[in-house]
Amino acid sequence: MYAAPSPPAPGTASWPAWVAVLAFGLGYWVLLVLGFLHWHVATGLLFLALWLLPRRKWPAIIIATILVRCLNGVLVGWRNGVEGGFLDYWHDATSFLLGNFAEPFLAIAGVALLFRADVRPLALASVAGIERFLVAGLVAAALLAGKDLLYVLNEGSVSDLRLALLVDTKRLGTDVSLLAFFFVKNLLGHFIGVLLVVPLGAWCVEPRHRAGSRRILGEAMMLAPFFIGLLVLVALARDSNALAELLRMLVLVAVVVFSMRHGWRGATLSLWSASTLIALEDHLGFAAQWPVWLQLFIAIAGAMALMFGATVDGLRQQAGELAQAKRHQLRLAEELHEAALRNLKVEERERQRLAGELHDEFGQNLAALQTHLKLSAPDLAAAGREGVVDRLLEITRLMQQNIGRVLDSLRPAALDELGLFGAIDRGSLRRLAEDAGLVFETRLEGDARLLARLNPVYRVAAFRVAQEAITNVVRHARATRCTLRLRVSARGGQLCLFLDIRDNGQGRVAQLRPGNGMTGLQDRVLALGGRLVISQRKPGLRVHALLRQPLRR
Repeated sequence: MYAAPSPPAPGTASWPAWVAVLAFGLGYWVLLVLGFLHWHVATGLLFLALWLLPRRKWPAIIIATILVRCLNGVLVGWRNGVEGGFLDYWHDATSFLLGNFAEPFLAIAGVALLFRADVRPLALASVAGIERFLVAGLVAAALLAGKDLLYVLNEGSVSDLRLALLVDTKRLGTDVSLLAFFFVKNLLGHFIGVLLVVPLGAWCVEPRHRAGSRRILGEAMMLAPFFIGLLVLVALARDSNALAELLRMLVLVAVVVFSMRHGWRGATLSLWSASTLIALEDHLGFAAQWPVWLQLFIAIAGAMALMFGATVDGLRQQAGELAQAKRHQLRLAEELHEAALRNLKVEERERQRLAGELHDEFGQNLAALQTHLKLSAPDLAAAGREGVVDRLLEITRLMQQNIGRVLDSLRPAALDELGLFGAIDRGSLRRLAEDAGLVFETRLEGDARLLARLNPVYRVAAFRVAQEAITNVVRHARATRCTLRLRVSARGGQLCLFLDIRDNGQGRVAQLRPGNGMTGLQDRVLALGGRLVISQRKPGLRVHALLRQPLRR
C-alpha cells in the first residue's frame, strides 16, 4: 500500500510501545471529550501519531483508537440516556462500525500520501512540504467527513456534541442543505484539527525545528494579552457584527505578522491562539457568525499562514545561503587578489633584477667596446679602414638605445628618480608625445603627498597604463592633443589613484582587440583590485583607470 517503509520519527524510536500507545490513548480520549464539531483536534492527534510512530506500532494505535471511541460512545449514551438497538448505545451495527472502527483506517489514507511524497517532520519547513501536508490533511478530512455523513444518514438525525452531550439535534427530512451543512462543518472541523496538531507535533519532535523556540514562545506570551483583550471586546460588543468582523481581521493580521517574524512555527503558534479565541467566542455564545464561517476563517487563515510562513523560512534560508556564498566569494576574491598581488610583486622584483643585470653587464660591455673602438680608430685609419670605426660606433649606439628601451620596459628608471607624476610629466612619455607633434597636458589633483605612500607595484601599474595609452595615441589615433589627469586621495582606509587620459583622435573602442597592450593591462589592473575602462568620445578615446591600495597605518 505504501511506497517505502517509514523511518521512526526523531525522539519517538526509543519509546516503549506501551508508553506511546497509552499516552496516545489518554490524549485522544481527552481531546475527544473536549472536542466538538467545530474543532476536531482528536483527528489531528490520530493523524500525527500515525505519521510519527513506526508502522509496527500502527496496530496498537488502531486498537487504542477503536477502544477509546467505544468507551466515548458508551459515555455519550450514558450521559444522554440513549438506548440504542446495538449494545444499548448504538443505533445499529452499521452505526457501531462507522462510529468506532472506520476512523483510524480513513486517517491512514491521508498519512499514506505523506509517506508516498516522503514528507517527514523536517520537510514542513519547506513550501513543498507544507503543500503536500495540506493536501494529505484535506484528503483525510474529506474521507472522515464522508464517514460522518453516512453515520447521520444511517441514524436519521444530526446532532452537535459538546462535552459528551448531544445538543441541537435535528431530524433529517427532505432538506438537503442540512446534510450539506453537516458535511462541510465536519470537513472543516477535521481539517482544522489536522492543521492545528500536526505542525505543532513536527515542531516538538524535530531537534532542528526546536532551535530558537524559546524566543518564539517568549514573543507569543507577550501577544497573549492582545488576544485576551480581543475576546473581551467581542464579548462586550456581541451584538455588533461589524466590530466582530474587524476584530477577526485584527486576529488575521496578528497571524500574518507572527508568520512573517517566525515562519511556519510562528504561523502554528498564532493559529492556535486565533482558533482558541474564535472557538471560545462561539462556545461562550458571543459569535454572531454562522459556525461554518468561523471554521472557514480558521481553515483558510491557517493554510495561508503555514504557506506564508514556509515561504518566509525558505526566503530566509536562501538569503542566508546567498550571504554565505557572498562571504565565500569575497574571501576567494581577497585570496585571488592577494595571490595576484604577490605574483606581481615577484614579477616586478624579477624585472628589476633583469634590468640591473642588463645595465651592469651589457651597459658596461658596450661602454668598454666604444672606448676600444675610439682607441683603435687611428690604427684603422692608417690602414685605410676609417669607415669601419664609424659603422661599429653607430651599431653600438643603436644597441645602447635598444637596451635602454628594454630597460625602460622592464623597470622605468624615471619612476625611482622623478616619482610617478614626474616620470609622466617630465620623462620619456612627454618626449614621446611631443616628438609626435602632440600637445601634451598633464594635471595632478588631490593630496600629492600620498604618492610617496604608493606601493611600487601600484606605481608601476599606473605608469604602464599611462605609457600604453599615450603610445596608442601616438601610433594609431592621429590626434593633435592629449590630456592626462592624475588624482590621488585617501578613502575608507584605501589610497585611491585615478588616471584619466583623453585624446581628440580617430580611435575606436571597437578596434581594440584582445591581446593588444591596452587589453593586456586590464588583467594587471584587475589583479590589483582596480578597474580599467575605455570609452568612446567624439572625437577620440578616454582611458579611465582606478587603482585602490590598502593604507597601512
